[in-house]
Amino acid sequence: MSRKPLQQVSGRPARLSRDQILDQAMALIAGGGGETFSLRKLAQALDTVPGNLYTYFASKEALFDAMADRALTALDDSYDHSSDWQTEIENWMNALRAAIRSQPALLYIIGLAGSAPGAVRRIDSISRILVAQGMTLPNAVLQAQSLLWAVMGFTMFELQAADKKILSQLKKSGAHEDFPAVMQHLALDDLNPLWEATVSRTLLGLRGLL
Repeated sequence: MSRKPLQQVSGRPARLSRDQILDQAMALIAGGGGETFSLRKLAQALDTVPGNLYTYFASKEALFDAMADRALTALDDSYDHSSDWQTEIENWMNALRAAIRSQPALLYIIGLAGSAPGAVRRIDSISRILVAQGMTLPNAVLQAQSLLWAVMGFTMFELQAADKKILSQLKKSGAHEDFPAVMQHLALDDLNPLWEATVSRTLLGLRGLL
């Protein structure tokens, strides 16, 4: 018996789904960087035509918003929210750092989709934590957004410093004979102490503001 061809449902192309598009878009950005990403290349990778992608996403910006939303929503589900406010913020910072380290493409996606529902939802969630501790809403939103960008900025440097050529250059440019006591404590090979200091200073600053 011959098989019947796959049928389209509600006008959508066969063998194509929203999740497939998001997964392939992430893979393309991870493999070639966001600067060369286009819906045409995405369509080619999915063996379809660009017009079919617009059935699911109205524009490239809408696609990035959806990618950021999915990534940040998954991030929210990855840790316990029942801790005290300081521990929850620390856990979120650690979770976001870990997510970006494992998927560097998130830096590009979140950077372009800072107003995506997932990003705004996370900023709103942290803002509520700070407001519950007595901070005004405008300042809480400002601090929450600052937390998001602080983690992204640190992780961007961390990913770049992991490159052997860049690490070698950092060590070379930092080899000042005039500061031997300082040089032996600079966190170049292992950035975890620098990260821990960043988180500690962040929480100390928030406590001071409260």
